[in-house]
Amino acid sequence: MTNNRLQGWNPQKTAFTYAKDRESLPGLRSGALYADLGLAEATGGQFHGEIIKPKPGVQKGTTGMHRHDYDLQFNYVLCGEIEFVIEGINDSPGDEKLIFGVGDTYFLPHKILHDETRVSEDFSVMQVYGPAKAATVQVGQGVESGVVSEDWAKMQSKMSEQRLQGWNKQKPAFTYAKDREFGPGLRGANLYADLGLAEGTGGNFHAHLIKVNEEKHTDKHTTGMHRHEYDLQFNYMISGEIDFVIEGIEETLTFRAGDTYFLPTKILHNETRITGNYQVLELYGPAKGGTVQLEPEVD
Repeated sequence: MTNNRLQGWNPQKTAFTYAKDRESLPGLRSGALYADLGLAEATGGQFHGEIIKPKPGVQKGTTGMHRHDYDLQFNYVLCGEIEFVIEGINDSPGDEKLIFGVGDTYFLPHKILHDETRVSEDFSVMQVYGPAKAATVQVGQGVESGVVSEDWAKMQSKMSEQRLQGWNKQKPAFTYAKDREFGPGLRGANLYADLGLAEGTGGNFHAHLIKVNEEKHTDKHTTGMHRHEYDLQFNYMISGEIDFVIEGIEETLTFRAGDTYFLPTKILHNETRITGNYQVLELYGPAKGGTVQLEPEVD
């Protein structure tokens, strides 16, 4: 792996969100609700994280063909299904529509045209994109719930644009839960499943799922105090629990299914407990980023 770093990072701060406290509010599309995951504040506007779901009682529509001025757009489906038409993949007559379900991921390159033609009533997705202020250009008109909200445009106009430099050429990347394979990775007590982001971004970012390696994990497991040479590290808890000791925070923090945590670059931390059903989605960059151990790991 090559070390493909971006330039122009803002100062970062630790940020956590908890599923039990989450509030879904209006956002980009009139027929959807959005729950903020604290990334914009933590990164000074360079990234945004949210959970999106349909607004109850609103007639479903389509977004129409459109493009975002995002430098990064990565999504993990939490529930239900979404159907896509994407430029250059299935936008010709007779092409099958792309359908993503629970556990599937999709990475859409910078400014690629796409149309979300159907979502199920129970659909929800975790999305990370950057920068937090980025325009959406409609090529085809959205219908019903797919129309862009006027309030969203007003809110975006009040934000400052926080761009990074040094992006590599991107290509679409999709992974499907039914095809997923877990294998060894950084920690012997864990197993890892790649989500295609390193290939999609040319090494600018990497995303994987992490779960317990039942053959090696014990109740004594800790990662030991360590730091990563990551410029960005964001985690979404899928299941189970994890306990954290984090530099500068006195109490041990516990995260559960649906919670998120963002760790600033090079901050010291120790994962002191994970449950057997633990699974987390981790997104970090660059894909090649070193780890410095201050204390030994215990399986």
